[in-house]
Amino acid sequence: MRATQEIDLLESRHKKALLLQFAVLVFSALTALTTSFSLAEVLNNREVQLITFAKPAAEYRGRWVDVTEDFAVRLQVAFGLRHRDAVEYADWILEASVQQDLDPYLLAGLVHAESTFRKTARSQAGALGPTQIKPKYWSKFCGYPNFFDPEQNIHCGARILAHLRDVCGDVNCAIKAYNVGVGATRGAAAQRYLRKIDRRRALLAEQTIL
Repeated sequence: MRATQEIDLLESRHKKALLLQFAVLVFSALTALTTSFSLAEVLNNREVQLITFAKPAAEYRGRWVDVTEDFAVRLQVAFGLRHRDAVEYADWILEASVQQDLDPYLLAGLVHAESTFRKTARSQAGALGPTQIKPKYWSKFCGYPNFFDPEQNIHCGARILAHLRDVCGDVNCAIKAYNVGVGATRGAAAQRYLRKIDRRRALLAEQTIL
């Protein structure tokens, strides 16, 4: 039993190391590109993915800290978060974005639009947490998380958004479906929500980090 537990622990650490490698190279590539390129486009580059997994994680730990700090500053400037909160959210959002192949500006914009980064936000309709998830619809899908744990909430929200992207076939449809449902994405409310998210994405992208 002990040997099995040790193997599971090593596998867990290996997976986290691979995720860290992947995240850092992706965002290094993203920084080098113009803002017209989305994270999804970078992730679709098979050569980048192969190079990432060929390198040891230790080389990128410092870079991951730099990327997180850069993104945290963007959250501070764009949305007025305190530094401590911005660093926490930056880490959660970047990790969830990489796991689900999402633009981190999109996920951050969604969190701001849904809850203004309030960890215990609760709507009259029963939506909970930073990404305003309704447990009765998505709890099982996300593995029964604690929706008031902001990290679990953001990972669940990212997973839902990625699922809707797969159902819809494109990201814009997924954004609208997140707010109004898959069957109502052509309505005026859906278009307003998409513009709302796009404004926040643009606000994050235009920040100049010295």
